[in-house]
Amino acid sequence: MSDPAAIYRRVVAVCATVALTATAWAAPATAVAVAVAPAPLPYVALGDSYAAGFGAAPTSDRCGRNSSAYPALLAREAHGGIALRNAACTGATTADVIGQASVLTAKTKLVTITAGANDLRLARLLQSCMSRIVGDACRNGNLAIDRKLTTALPRDLHRMIRTVVTAAPHARVVVTGYPLPFAKSRQCPTVPVTARMRTRANQVVTRLNTAIATAAARNRVRYVDVTPGFASHGLCSRKPWLVGAEGMRDNRVLHPTATGQARGYLPAIAGSGLTDRA
Repeated sequence: MSDPAAIYRRVVAVCATVALTATAWAAPATAVAVAVAPAPLPYVALGDSYAAGFGAAPTSDRCGRNSSAYPALLAREAHGGIALRNAACTGATTADVIGQASVLTAKTKLVTITAGANDLRLARLLQSCMSRIVGDACRNGNLAIDRKLTTALPRDLHRMIRTVVTAAPHARVVVTGYPLPFAKSRQCPTVPVTARMRTRANQVVTRLNTAIATAAARNRVRYVDVTPGFASHGLCSRKPWLVGAEGMRDNRVLHPTATGQARGYLPAIAGSGLTDRA
């Protein structure tokens, strides 16, 4: 697994070598070339609450952004190698991310995106289905999600990624998926959702991730699958990395905890070949 700090040390080393070579060619023969450390890599994080870090740590930021979010962790591990601007915001849809893309420029070198779940209103569906008596809201929500997964969402994901690629033409763009909400378990006393609904939620997220991966491939950007990192750490597991029923009142449910951000998202993104071509 790649170490984020090591990745950016390599970037800094390469840039320093280029700067040294250029200085040596341009300077008089009697001058001594001095390597100058390059400026930090401009990095912009876009997306929803998962990219903002909502649920991972207390914050007064109106978008839920905090220092436990994977973009902040990635910047911290780079030890000054990158300069982060986190434009992600809780509740953001793919359309909102298109608006966030206004902060991108031709100088942006790295962009990460986590978005798509709010287009499906998945958390709202789970709340309506948190009963052993499945009501109309739960059934109607399931039907709406199926329609969006088939029609609107693939189109909207493509439009979002295309907007980002156009706004940051020289950037490495990395698009992430989402962890499966529930671990495989017959019993789940801590989360009042039937086994059938837990299976359904995992199937929806799997289809969502497939749609994101397909849109990423269509636009020739890197897709990062975070489900392996969260394996055995979904809700109903012994050590969940997602906020459970205790987060229902303040909408933190299903969001990665600080551990989920640090041990689920961060390693997957850092190991995705940030400095390679897509």
